Amino acid sequence: MKESKANSTSTYRRERGFSLLEMMIVVAISITIAAMAIVQLEPALNSARADSATREVIDQMRQAREYAITNRRYVQITFPIVVSGGETLYEIQMTVKNSLTAGAGADVALPPVPIQPPMTFYVNPVLPDTPDLFGNGNQIYFGGVAGGPPAGMMFQSDGELVAAVTYLPINGTVFMGIAGQTQLTRAVTVLGTTGRVRGWKYPSGTWTQF
Repeated sequence: MKESKANSTSTYRRERGFSLLEMMIVVAISITIAAMAIVQLEPALNSARADSATREVIDQMRQAREYAITNRRYVQITFPIVVSGGETLYEIQMTVKNSLTAGAGADVALPPVPIQPPMTFYVNPVLPDTPDLFGNGNQIYFGGVAGGPPAGMMFQSDGELVAAVTYLPINGTVFMGIAGQTQLTRAVTVLGTTGRVRGWKYPSGTWTQF
């Protein structure tokens, strides 16, 4: 009888499962591991967002150029900063300048494309210019002018990026980043005479092509 009772008690203890304390320990360990994983993944996620913002600018610039060539139109490119509902959006805006082509009709502003948050148009004051050396006097710097030529800039039908008044080719750079996070600095350069668009990143002490 005693042996049977002992076996019954042992079986009961095995079948009753985890105690509340044991479950709390398991949950605490799981939370700790998850937090460590998030900390490890955050730099990679931020870098991916920075790369995404760079691709958005590159793609829009190239699309503006291709549209200008294919449709034989002037296509203006701007970089508006819009505050909406307490949120700041950093955008790329394409406008087809039909008014500059006889009989083509009115200008058409295409839907703006916001860059990937939390990236912003930002020039890091402690970093050197990109290897293209188009200047780094401002976050948007074209033709040696902060923000670009006062009357704007546009791609024309031969693919060149030109100043809107002079129709002369201009080089320039769009800088992006987040203050205090040098490794997330990105840039997109445009060579005016050909319309060539290139991306750059600054991950570890030097500019490398994107």
